[in-house]
Amino acid sequence: MNNLNRLFQFASNMVVQGPLYAIANARIHSPIPLDAAENWKFWNEQKSSWVESLVRAYPPSSRRKTYLDSMLAQDHANGIEAHYDISNEFYALFLDTKYRFYTCAEFLSDTETLEAAQENKAKYLLSLLNLSGSEKILDLGCGWGAMLRYLQDAGHWGELTGFTLSKEQLTYAREKLGLNVSLTNFITAPFENAPYDRILSIGALEHVRPKELQQLYQKIYDALAPQGLAVHQFFSFEREPYPASAILLQLFFPGSLLVIHRHHIEAAESVGFRITHDSIHDYKPTIRAWYKRLVENQARALELVGLEIYNRYMTFFPVAWLFFAQKEAELHRIVMKKSSH
Repeated sequence: MNNLNRLFQFASNMVVQGPLYAIANARIHSPIPLDAAENWKFWNEQKSSWVESLVRAYPPSSRRKTYLDSMLAQDHANGIEAHYDISNEFYALFLDTKYRFYTCAEFLSDTETLEAAQENKAKYLLSLLNLSGSEKILDLGCGWGAMLRYLQDAGHWGELTGFTLSKEQLTYAREKLGLNVSLTNFITAPFENAPYDRILSIGALEHVRPKELQQLYQKIYDALAPQGLAVHQFFSFEREPYPASAILLQLFFPGSLLVIHRHHIEAAESVGFRITHDSIHDYKPTIRAWYKRLVENQARALELVGLEIYNRYMTFFPVAWLFFAQKEAELHRIVMKKSSH
């Protein structure tokens, strides 16, 4: 893309998607790799109040809704493939080396490694699952099979099943780990082989659109055995449904729109779930760790995926860090209990 085309693209993005999107897209299409220190500082240094107000007020909320509704018309698989079906080896450059979790870890100190923090998270979720060892478990959006593998390592002998929409993840989970994983859209497809004692999701409900939420929770409720548990880790909007950042996130997760947290709770309770646990956790240290590792592996990343995708993730991580730093969203871990009747 030459300079004239980049200028035209920037102007068009400014008008249609707003300044946040335009600036991020311009940096993604930089003709050179983004400088790690300058890039992080650019997104996270304090801006003047009038600049912040302008960025967050444009485009107006009615136009944001129109644009986002058009993005939500696409098939879920398109957005999943755009983000996850890049290269398993590329993700291995910055994820934890043992399990390959692409979800918020649990750092208990500033000196902990990413590997230790991801195992802390898995241990926390294991405690929420409250297992005896024989339970039949379904993992929605199981990724590379990280939690399923952790459950096996923890001694769980009950039946484990995972759903993913990523072909790259499916190949890895099946062929590398030997897990029972299928290419299934958990939002639209029936949950076969129900009932399950536990239904789990880690970083998957972010891809569920607002209009799909209650129907999904009903399906989860129906697929659980009496007294069954649904355990979820996800991040959600805390305030407004169509912030300017929702348009920006289309650069990284096209076709996805976060749900406001209280709507998760209301939808779950409306189908019969009782919320027995809801805690908030800090995603920022995980994002910083991923960014650091990607920078350290720049040369190999460029070989694997090229300049544009490398710059996209170099933009994504500081943008995501800012997203959580400004409390537009929070990372929740929730337990939903099914009644006995």
